[in-house]
Amino acid sequence: MSDINDRIDRFQLLLQQLGLTDDQYVSHFRNAKIDKLVIEKRAKKWHFYFLFDEIIPFQIYQLFTTKLMNSFSHIASITYSINVQNALVTDSLIRDYWSSVIEQMQGISPPLVKLLNEQVPKIQGNKLTIHVRNEMEGLAIKRKYAQMITDSYQYFGFPPLVLETEIKQEESNAEYEQFLQAKRLEDQERGKQALLDIQKMEAEKEANDIGIPSGPLTIGLTIKDDSDYRRIEEIVDEERRITVEGYVFFAETKELRSGRTLLTFKITDYTSSILVKMFSRDKEDAALFQLVKKGMWLRARGSIQNDTFVRDLVMIGNDLNEIKPIERQDTAKADEKRVELHLHTPMSQMDAVSSVANLVGQAKKWGHKAIAITDHAIAQSFPEAFGAGKKNDVKILYGVEMNLVDDGVPIAYNPQDILLDDATYVVFDVETTGLSAVYNTIIELAAVKIHDGEIIDRFESFANPHHRLSATTINLTGITDEMVQDAPEIDIVLRKFVDWTGDSILVAHNASFDVGFINVGYQKAGLKKSTNPVIDTLELGRFLYPELKNHRLNTLAKKFDIELTQHHRAIYDAEATGYLVLKMLKDAGEKGITNHNQLNDNMGQGNAYQRARPYHCTVLAQTEVGLKNLFKLVSIAHINYFYRVPRIPRSVLQKHREGLLIGSACDKGEVFEAMMQKAPEEVEEIAPFYDYMEVMPKEVYAHLIERELVNDEKSLEEIIANIVRLGDKLEIPVVATGNVHYVNPNDKIYREILVGSQGGANPLNRHKLPDVHFRTTNEMLDCFRFLGEEKAKEIVVTNSNKIADMIDVIKPIKDDLYTPKIEGSDEEMREMSYSMARRIYGEELPEIVEARLEKELKSIIGHGFAVIYLISHKLVKKSLDDGYLVGSRGSVGSSFVATMTEITEVNPLPPHYVCTACKQSEFFNDGSIGSGFDLPDKDCPTCGIPYKKDGHDIPFETFLGFKGDKVPDIDLSASRC
Repeated sequence: MSDINDRIDRFQLLLQQLGLTDDQYVSHFRNAKIDKLVIEKRAKKWHFYFLFDEIIPFQIYQLFTTKLMNSFSHIASITYSINVQNALVTDSLIRDYWSSVIEQMQGISPPLVKLLNEQVPKIQGNKLTIHVRNEMEGLAIKRKYAQMITDSYQYFGFPPLVLETEIKQEESNAEYEQFLQAKRLEDQERGKQALLDIQKMEAEKEANDIGIPSGPLTIGLTIKDDSDYRRIEEIVDEERRITVEGYVFFAETKELRSGRTLLTFKITDYTSSILVKMFSRDKEDAALFQLVKKGMWLRARGSIQNDTFVRDLVMIGNDLNEIKPIERQDTAKADEKRVELHLHTPMSQMDAVSSVANLVGQAKKWGHKAIAITDHAIAQSFPEAFGAGKKNDVKILYGVEMNLVDDGVPIAYNPQDILLDDATYVVFDVETTGLSAVYNTIIELAAVKIHDGEIIDRFESFANPHHRLSATTINLTGITDEMVQDAPEIDIVLRKFVDWTGDSILVAHNASFDVGFINVGYQKAGLKKSTNPVIDTLELGRFLYPELKNHRLNTLAKKFDIELTQHHRAIYDAEATGYLVLKMLKDAGEKGITNHNQLNDNMGQGNAYQRARPYHCTVLAQTEVGLKNLFKLVSIAHINYFYRVPRIPRSVLQKHREGLLIGSACDKGEVFEAMMQKAPEEVEEIAPFYDYMEVMPKEVYAHLIERELVNDEKSLEEIIANIVRLGDKLEIPVVATGNVHYVNPNDKIYREILVGSQGGANPLNRHKLPDVHFRTTNEMLDCFRFLGEEKAKEIVVTNSNKIADMIDVIKPIKDDLYTPKIEGSDEEMREMSYSMARRIYGEELPEIVEARLEKELKSIIGHGFAVIYLISHKLVKKSLDDGYLVGSRGSVGSSFVATMTEITEVNPLPPHYVCTACKQSEFFNDGSIGSGFDLPDKDCPTCGIPYKKDGHDIPFETFLGFKGDKVPDIDLSASRC
C-alpha cells in the first residue's frame, strides 16, 4: 500500500514541477501514479509509465504532455506510455481526441484525410463507427487504417476499440450537425491557441532568465571593425589574438563531464577554413552556444593554437559576433537591370555546378526580369527552370547552346576549269607567331612548285616579326630569334612570293589557315587578295580516306611512306605536302575527279558533318512554334548527327529556324573566332547568319591569352570592340553575356573539381578555367567600361532587355494532358478487352466482370488514356514475340482492362473459380478470401475438370484514383529468356 502511495506522491510532485497545481488541473489526476520510470543514461532518454484513474480531457492531456517534454528537455528526451484503470469512453472524449488521432496516422491519402476530418465518430460500447460515402471507401479504411486508428486511441489511454464503417445517409437535421462541427473546430482552435500562448510565455521567461538577445548573436565582447582581422589563408602559425570572419558550414555543441559546454564550428572566408572551439563560462554562454547554426555569418576573435586532438591549427574563441552575410548586390536602378542570355545548369554534362533554382533565385534577388537557360545540346533543365521561374516571378528564356557545322567543307577554293593533270601547283606552308592572321605575323614562308609530277622549283624565306618569339612558338616550329632577327620584312617576302607563284594552283594542308595569313599579309602590303585556285589537302584527305582516325599531315605522310623530316618547319612540311598531293590527286582521278571545279561536287555528302569542325551557337525559343522547333533540333542532333558531340548542320538549322533567335555564343563561336583570326571584312560575310552577336567579359576569354591564341589584353579588347563595331555596321544587336556556369565567384572551385575529375578527356583541363560566375549589372558594366560608358550600357542593359522582350512567355510544361494519337485506339481497346474477357468467362459475361470492364473503360477512354494502354500492350507483345519475358510492376495490377489486354498477369477481380472449358465461374466477393490462389482445389460440376483459381480483389481506384482521372503509370520490366 505504501508503494502505491509513494507513486501517487511522486506524481503530485511532478504536477508541482510542471506548474499544474490549480484545482482545474489536479481534479483530473486523482489517484494518478508514475508506475515506472526507465532511464537510458547514454542515450539521454527517459520513458514515463503513467497510470491514470480515468481518461483525461484532450486539452488537459495536451497541456500536461507539452509541459512534461519542455521541463526535462535540457536533461533528456522524454517519451511516455499511458494506461487507464477505469476507462469510461464517451462521445465527447472520442470527438476531442479525433483530430490528434488523424494527425498521428502516416501515409494516409489526402481524400481519406478529408473524409475523416469532416465527420464526428460515434462510440457504442467498444465499437467505434465512422461514416463513408460508399462501400469502396469503407473497404479501404477497414483494411488499411482501422488498426492505425484504434492503436492511436490506445496510445492516449483508451481501451481496445473495434472500428466499423457505415455508409452515410442524408441527415435529418443537417443544421444541427453543422453546428456541432463548427463548435468542435472552435474548441480545437481555442485549445491550440491556449497552448501556444503558454509555450510563448515560457519561452520568453527562459530567454529573460539567461539574457538571450533578440537581435544579432553576441557572445563575449563586441568585436570592433578595426580589430586585428586576418584572412584565414594567412594563418600559418600559433598567434595570441586575431579576428576572422566568414560563413559557418558546420556547428555542434557538446556537454563536457565538467559541466561546461563546448561549441565547435567550422568557418570559411573562401580563402581557407578553420575550426573554432569555445568553452562556456556560465549558463548564459551554454544557452547562447545552441544558437550557433550552419549557414550563419560570424566574426570570431581568439588565439590560434596547435590542437593535438585535431592535429591542426584551431582558434580558441573568446568573442563571437553575428554579422550580415557578405553578398554581392546589383546596384543598378530597377529599370536598368541586365538580362543574362547565356547560362548553363548542371544538365550541361560535367560542366556547370549551380542548380537552376539557385540561378533563377539569384536573378530574382537582383531584380532581373528574365534569365536564359542555354545548356549544351540538351533541354533537360526546362521543367525545373519553368518551376523556378513561376516561383520567383522571373521570365525564363528557353534555349540551347548547339554545335553548328557547315553542311560541307570545301576542298577547293576559287574553283576554276583547270585539268588537274596539266596544272602547275605551288605547295606552300607558313609558320606564324600565333593563330590570328590579324594579330600575329608570318615568320617563315616556304613552297615547292610542281609540274608533271616533279618538283621544279623551291621558295623559302624567314620574315622578321620585330619582337622576341614566345617559348611556345620556338618549341613548336624550331625557329629561334637568331634565325629571324636579320630576315627581310614580310611585305618584301610576300611580293616575291606573288611573282613566284603566278597563276599556279595553291596547295596547303588546312588551306583556310595558310591562305588566310597570306591574304591578310597581302592586304597589309598593299597587294590584292589572292585569286589563285586552291586545294586543301586536309579536306581532300578526309574525303578520300574517311577510314583514318585523323587526317593530320604526319598521319597521311605515314600512310604513303612519305618522309617528314622536321614537322612544323615550313620547307619540310611544304615538300611533304607536295609529294602527298600527287598521291591524292591520283586517287581522286580514280573517283572520276579530273578537273579543279569538280573537287567540291561531293561536298556535304555522306558523313560530311563528321569532318566539319563544330562551332558553338546559342539558340533561343522565341515563340511556342520556336520551342517545338528547338525540341526537334535537339532530337535531330542526337539521333542523326551525333559524332563525338551532337551536331546540327547549318541547313537543318535554317529549315527549322521559325520562332528561333540565333546568337553567336562564346569564343568557340564562329564570329568571335573569325574576328580573332581573320580580317574584320571577312567576318562581315559570317555575321548576318545571326540574330544577335555575343561578347563576354575579358575574364571569360582569359584562357585565350594563356594559350597564346590572343597576344594580350589589349588585343582582346580590340577583338571585342571590332565585334561591337560590326554589329553597329550591320545593325545586328550585340549583347554582353556571361557564359554562366555557377552563381558566385567562390563556386569556381567546385567547377574546377568537376572538370579536373575528367582528366585529359576534357579539353578544358588544358588551361586555367575562366571566371564564369553570374555577374550583376554593375559588375558587367565594369567589364565593358573600356568601350565607353554609353556603349557598355547599350550592350549590357539595353540590348539584353531588347532580346528578352522579343521572346514570348512560353510554357514548356503544359497544363493539359497531351497523349499520343493512334487512330481507333478507343475502339481497339474496348474490342480487345471484351474479346479476351469472353474467351475466359464466356459469351455471356458474368455481371461482376462486365460491370468492372465498363467501369474501367468508361474512365480510361473518357480521360484519353486508351492510347497509353494500347502502346503498353504493343510493347509487351513485341517484347514477348522477340523472346523477352515482361513483368508489370506496381499498381497497374489493379486494372482489369490491363489484365484483359495482356499488359499484366494480375487479375484484380474478387477471388473466383472459372472453368477453362465451359466458362462457368463462381465469385467470392464477401471478403472471406483474400486471393483466388488460396481457394481450395475444386472441379467444375459440369465438366468435371479442375477449376482455374484466380482473382486478388484489388480495387481499380488503386491505379487511377477515386475519380479514375490519374494518368496511368505502367512500369514494365523485360529480361531475356
